[in-house]
Amino acid sequence: MEPVQDLNQTPEFPIHDIVGTPRSPFRDIYECLDCHQFWWIRVKGTGDPRSTYPEYYEQTAVLLDDQRSELIRNPTVSRLLQHTESQFPYTFFPEVLESIATNERDSLKNIFLDRVPHLPSAVKLWLRSWFQTQFPEEYKVQKEQGFPNKARLVFTWESNELVLVSEWIAIDQFVVLSVLDDSYTITAFQLPEKKILWKQKLGRPFLEGISIPNLFYHSGYLCYYQGFQKGSEYFSKLNRPNELLVFDLSGNLLLHLPLSFRSYEILSTEERDVSENRVVHNFQFSILSNTLYIPYSNEVHIYDLQSKELLQKIKTPNGDPFSGKAFETESGVILFHTVKGVFAVNEKWEVEYQYHSQFHPVFIDSQLNFYYYYSIVDQIQTGEQKRFIQNDDSGSNLLFELVSPPVEFPNGILTPFAWDKTYLLNQNLEITKELNFTSSDTLGPHAFGTNKIPILVTEDRICITNDFRSIIMIDFIGNLICNHPIQSEVIQVLSFDGKHSVVILSCFDEYSEEDQIELFFLDPKGTILLKKILPGPEGLSVSFDGILVFAQNNKIYTLDMFQESDFYLKTI
Repeated sequence: MEPVQDLNQTPEFPIHDIVGTPRSPFRDIYECLDCHQFWWIRVKGTGDPRSTYPEYYEQTAVLLDDQRSELIRNPTVSRLLQHTESQFPYTFFPEVLESIATNERDSLKNIFLDRVPHLPSAVKLWLRSWFQTQFPEEYKVQKEQGFPNKARLVFTWESNELVLVSEWIAIDQFVVLSVLDDSYTITAFQLPEKKILWKQKLGRPFLEGISIPNLFYHSGYLCYYQGFQKGSEYFSKLNRPNELLVFDLSGNLLLHLPLSFRSYEILSTEERDVSENRVVHNFQFSILSNTLYIPYSNEVHIYDLQSKELLQKIKTPNGDPFSGKAFETESGVILFHTVKGVFAVNEKWEVEYQYHSQFHPVFIDSQLNFYYYYSIVDQIQTGEQKRFIQNDDSGSNLLFELVSPPVEFPNGILTPFAWDKTYLLNQNLEITKELNFTSSDTLGPHAFGTNKIPILVTEDRICITNDFRSIIMIDFIGNLICNHPIQSEVIQVLSFDGKHSVVILSCFDEYSEEDQIELFFLDPKGTILLKKILPGPEGLSVSFDGILVFAQNNKIYTLDMFQESDFYLKTI
């Protein structure tokens, strides 16, 4: 009869009899006594000690090749960097770092400061702990600066004051929103002198519920959403700001408007079958020729920003809420978009043209075509309807679903669909190019009406971003320029000069415990000029000259992206 065994114990195997003692200080790596080659003895097991079945353990000996063996015999930083993708025991890299830390102190320090990206997690974690111990003061400084190479400190607030937002208002001026003990302040700076131009005390910004910018530049003015209105007791995505403040660029308050924005959830099954959006907001407003057009209940309120006076109130046709989007046509007519249509007014502010849809469109283009979620387009000028259909092998036909709003570019429209399909259309809505990729999904059932825009049009390029998958650039006829794989969420895509593209990604990096973003800076050819991990995204913005502003706690820094990209390109 077999003796009772303790199932909590791992069986011991006669490794020492086979290959000798482990190669110190690397666990699980052994040197053969006869051939002096290195072997990795891997042990894995399955089973549950509480089970009636015995545990099963498997032991495998893996012969390490000459290159990996050289790292074991003569560990150095350069050899370690060559083998970051090689297979080794989990504890091997930290053990190598421990063995070379004294002789290659400066090299390890530079790896941490440069935040070399393609290293195993175990290496990054070891370097972070080691750097904190060896260089505590430098770690504190680098943590504050976000590890850029040439960042300039602009200003330091009090120790418990936090920077929330930065925004450029001129080629050499930007403003910063900061908070200290629930007291909010806008401060305007001028570069390169780091001169404070003006300050303004404000009420609490809109922070609850849906995520929208609360301080932003708009058509020559600085705008600020303040306060809070509860939209629903149960659904925070219906919450909205209470007031709009409009400043000129010298910090003078021009308008302080109470808001009566509508926001509501679509409940109609029929409308969902076409539009799909669950929530509609109309937080937007337009500024055209120093005139502000803003929703108020079922009206458009029109203000002259120079005289600070209310010029007119226009009642919207059919009572549809004004979406906040107003456009001036070539003939000088003001065209207003509502959540379900469009209307135009004459010089006497009388409605002279209007179109109303049963459903709310995802997008209305410059030719007044209405695009709906399930790939239906109403051509209101002709009364025709266009549908984009997926033909399956089974013979069934399904309507495509838009994943993000269509985007207009010169002489065309880009329509990103689900199932990795994008069409380029001409102005007659005819397909000119079919592309086998798409953008981030921002229009699905969980979208809330104020979506990030994953597609950017520059003067001759289209940059299409897709969460956790890719950054793709094409020209206006659909030729692929670049395709950069990514593995994180796209937070923002922007261009500061109409030529270069900036893509900001979420970033979890073992070099730091803080919230971070990764910034990609691309030229018109799709070449990555700079990849930079920074604190954020709070307090981050880019000037018209490529000067990046970012914040770390109570400090604000600037970084010249073109200068930094020269350094970056020399190191890769």
